[in-house]
Amino acid sequence: MKIITKTLHPMLYKAGLALALFLPWLITPVAFAIASFMPKANLALLYLLVVIFIATKFTLRLTLISAVSGFLAFNYFFTEPYGSLLITHREDILSVTFFLVTALVVGHLAAKLKLNTDEIQRREAMSRIELDMLEHLSKAIDVEQVMAALEHAVNAWNTRYHIVYAEHLQQNSSPFHVDDTQTAKLIALFKAKMSRDIQDQLINLERELGGYFLHNTKRILAFIQLPEWKETPLEREFFTLLQRQVNQSLERIRLVSDLAQERMAKENELLRSALLSSVSHDFRTPLTAMIGAASTLLEMGDDLTKSQTRELLATVLEEAQRLNRYTQNLLDMTRLGFGELRLERHWISVAEIVSVVKKRLTPLLQEHTLSINLAPQLPLLYVHAALIEQALFNVLDNAVKFSPQGSAVKLNGILEAHRIVISVCDSGSGIDDLEKEKVFERFHTAGQGDRRKSGSGLGLTICRGMIAAHGGKVSIHDNPNMTNTLQRGCCVRIELPVEEAKEKT
Repeated sequence: MKIITKTLHPMLYKAGLALALFLPWLITPVAFAIASFMPKANLALLYLLVVIFIATKFTLRLTLISAVSGFLAFNYFFTEPYGSLLITHREDILSVTFFLVTALVVGHLAAKLKLNTDEIQRREAMSRIELDMLEHLSKAIDVEQVMAALEHAVNAWNTRYHIVYAEHLQQNSSPFHVDDTQTAKLIALFKAKMSRDIQDQLINLERELGGYFLHNTKRILAFIQLPEWKETPLEREFFTLLQRQVNQSLERIRLVSDLAQERMAKENELLRSALLSSVSHDFRTPLTAMIGAASTLLEMGDDLTKSQTRELLATVLEEAQRLNRYTQNLLDMTRLGFGELRLERHWISVAEIVSVVKKRLTPLLQEHTLSINLAPQLPLLYVHAALIEQALFNVLDNAVKFSPQGSAVKLNGILEAHRIVISVCDSGSGIDDLEKEKVFERFHTAGQGDRRKSGSGLGLTICRGMIAAHGGKVSIHDNPNMTNTLQRGCCVRIELPVEEAKEKT
């Protein structure tokens, strides 16, 4: 898609001038050939065709030159005395006069029509360029993509251009050539914050350097120079429009970036507040229990029976383990949040992972049973075993915590469409549909986070993060084996992709 310019190329103009001057004379033999078949006055139409041809192909000036040249040729060859520019007969004077007037009027109208047609085509081409650029800008998510959209649009002009950034000027690594004074001005402008005075300077400097500044409302980001572009007022107006669209996109990206930073700051603040809340509440509970049990042992140790002593020590151990789980969850959450989680993958079976988790879970299974049913010949998993173990432990910990005393927690493992699916089902009160996604949010408490009676509200969040790091997913569903509407239970479904066998080597 190229823009048709109004100004002819010098070579094309010379060719048009030659045609305008000599084509009327060159077609004279044709006029003589047909002169015997039509009145002499009608031969002028042949010269008029030449004028119209020039008008439709070239400029108005060449059209007028062609009209005058045709008038002279017709006068020279077809009015008496022949071979002279003199006119002796009144009828010939009227004929050549009518021819000249008609040629000038028709030529002018044809040339104007061509100009209007060119103008319409040029505006249509510009509109296509603008729409194309707007489409690219609407998808741009950073400065580089905005600049790429502008370059794509500028290429339609088939002209050389340079896009200059501040670092190019400072490093002197750009093909953009300006003198030292202009370089100093540009560097100062790139460093300055955008203001009314700066904007006023940009307009004059744009004309001086032959380009356009690209900026948002805070600062100048780049300058596009078109050193060889002989722009028309229309093209200047249109390129200014493109510049405005680009600047608006740059401003949109700045706002999005600022909002993202602001949102991140708020999230960090919320995380900090949640951490403080969790530490002050959830961590304090086991510490209080441990302090109370230890104090009792110290103050009344001699008066306590052996069973009472063991019970207090068991309390200290249980609360210490709970505190350890909270600490581990917070540590894992921090690693996930800061992207520091590294996957040191190894091949391991599902049975090995479940066995380790079951062993860790033993202290919590005093009042529950864990039923494990793994499909035979499950393929190996290529995972970071410790992370998958922690994720599964968090799910089982929740299932045990919220299952009625004496009930069983069921763990099933099957192969389903190149994914290993591990389901952990309990017979607790279940989770409302509206809460099934919220429980994966960090510190989701309000009595529902992790469906918890106690806990930091991080267990399921960590589980989803660890499984997602392996390309899997976690979801919560109602327990299909429960028919009691009050105790409908739930199943946590963990899906992990099965890696190709060739990756085992």
